[in-house]
Amino acid sequence: MTDLEAAQEIILEIQRQLRDASMNYWYKYVFNTWQWWLNIATLILPVILWWKLVNKKKLMEIVIYGFFASAFAVFFDTIGETSVLWDYPYLVIPMDYILIDADYSVLPVAYMLAYQYFTTWKGFIAANIALSALFSFVAEPLLVWIGLYELHGWKYIYSFPIYVAIAIVSKWITGFCIRIQAASVNKPGRS
Repeated sequence: MTDLEAAQEIILEIQRQLRDASMNYWYKYVFNTWQWWLNIATLILPVILWWKLVNKKKLMEIVIYGFFASAFAVFFDTIGETSVLWDYPYLVIPMDYILIDADYSVLPVAYMLAYQYFTTWKGFIAANIALSALFSFVAEPLLVWIGLYELHGWKYIYSFPIYVAIAIVSKWITGFCIRIQAASVNKPGRS
């Protein structure tokens, strides 16, 4: 066995132990608690609200924007959680390390509604600064207070520019994709 294979085997064994401990913790302390049900509700209800409010004529564009916002939220959440900067004691599913209701529902829905209603860059940035302040300085402290989010050296102020950046970069990428598609459609001989 090479040094690389031995190191991989050690990591695999630690991962197995983490899996077992996580599953046991989730079944014993998380599943079917009021915190778990709150996470389930915040996973489902924002999507229902979004579906009622979304402009169906721009559905694909808004969904693409929401996809990028969600992907960035998951990316940053994974980095922070695996770096032990924060933790989520009550997860929807075992073996998950991100707050899926936030990353796949609450944040993308809020971002998509801001994207839909604030179409100019100036209005969009202002709305997302307000939204980012709400996430950083109201939602995060509330989640800490009710025990759904634990900070380990992370400060709320650090989240603020990340939330703003997620919104702006997602809008830029979405706009870029739309421009590429429009240019491709307008070229002769393209189908």
